[in-house]
Amino acid sequence: MKQYLTIVLLMLASCHAFAQDHTFLSDQGHERLLQIYQSPEADFIELITGNSKATAEEEYLRLYNLFIAFQVNERTLYANSFHKGLSHFETSFETNAHVGLMHTTLLIQQSLLFWNQDKTSEGARSLYKAHRLFRKLNKDDYPYDYLKLQSVFNIFLSQIPAQFQFLASLFGLEGDMEEGFDQLNTYVINTSQQSAINYEAMVLHAYCLLKFGRPDIKRVQLLMEQSLNSQSPLLNFIVASLSVKNRMSDEGINYISEIDKKTITSFPLLYYMKGRLLLNQLKPGSITMLQQFDSIYQGHSFRTDALMRQAWYYHLEEEVEMRDSLMIRVNKQYKLPTSNDKQAKKEIASLPNTPACLLKVRLLFDGGNFDKAYQVLRSAPPESMASYNVAEYYYRLGRINTELGRYNEATACFDKTIELSHDNTRYFGPYAAIEAAKIMLMLKDTIAARTYLEKARHLNNGEYQQDISRSISSLLNE
Repeated sequence: MKQYLTIVLLMLASCHAFAQDHTFLSDQGHERLLQIYQSPEADFIELITGNSKATAEEEYLRLYNLFIAFQVNERTLYANSFHKGLSHFETSFETNAHVGLMHTTLLIQQSLLFWNQDKTSEGARSLYKAHRLFRKLNKDDYPYDYLKLQSVFNIFLSQIPAQFQFLASLFGLEGDMEEGFDQLNTYVINTSQQSAINYEAMVLHAYCLLKFGRPDIKRVQLLMEQSLNSQSPLLNFIVASLSVKNRMSDEGINYISEIDKKTITSFPLLYYMKGRLLLNQLKPGSITMLQQFDSIYQGHSFRTDALMRQAWYYHLEEEVEMRDSLMIRVNKQYKLPTSNDKQAKKEIASLPNTPACLLKVRLLFDGGNFDKAYQVLRSAPPESMASYNVAEYYYRLGRINTELGRYNEATACFDKTIELSHDNTRYFGPYAAIEAAKIMLMLKDTIAARTYLEKARHLNNGEYQQDISRSISSLLNE
């Protein structure tokens, strides 16, 4: 008991110290940061025009606001104003500890804006510039803010592809994901008494979990509890996205249903997320949400994916004309900022030939409804399907059996998928081998796991080659 009390007291002391500590933002700056997270587009004119007599903090918060406001509808005007303002920021203020932290933060945000616009080289350049500046900072000046940025670099730089890691190390660009998440967790705890920067900390934490982490259900549930009343639509969207990643449709739907309508309307991506969660439950309200998103969203992220999911809905409803019109719209999309959008454009052509039961099973599986997915699949035996669809049948049955803990049955299904996949270029064969390898690793049979990974490598001659190769390399390292 003494040990637990000591830990609690240390945590409380840490929070108290942070509350008293002078961060690089003033009290007014904290208030402004809170407003940014709750109402990103509150003052359009001020956002765009700025103030020639602004202090470093005021200009930093304006640019920060532009970055957050861009997430709402991806207005090009916001991104352009951000880039222009950052160039001005770099030459207008004396370099010191707090300006250096501001500048580093803005450069990281700029890299994310560039990557959203498919400007890979520019994004990498901004991140490298941010890291070079960060290494000149003294962690003792503002230790908590330094810790936040250190965690970001550790997580982001851990994602450098293996073939570039040696070159990156020559420039000091090395990351450690586990250490980064530990640092980020510490930062979230230490900011718990400061609402503005705690929202920032939770957004950052949730975003990194979504993009790079493996959050467990309890962690997502805790984030839901902490963020529900934040009135921060961006935070709500990222946490709801985590419920999708973790196949927590019931919890995700309940979470978004508790958010007030004004907040959802102010951030259209929440309509997309609710539509997606409802579709994973095969609920009719999904189409209304996806259509609402389509009608008011002005950006490109997830638009192609949302159109594909509407086409899925009408395919299940056997409304062929509506499905086909949406397929045409998907094929006309040319800006594909997210991996979801890229995958949607690749997948859409095969939709008319996809049996409804396989699509239902896929959606139910993605929503975490494994028992219901199993029942749907078993009601349509493979003998009733065209031979082209049988490999997918066994692949999806294998995934369901894995989630239900039936590992022998799952492995048999994956073996059948591999057998049926030698003469086609779809992803089911290599991914079946990868899933079987995961089971073998869990059962401590490394020889069998390597055999399956070799099969995956042999079958990897079609869809998603890069992603499959990355999965194979990651499992070989395990």
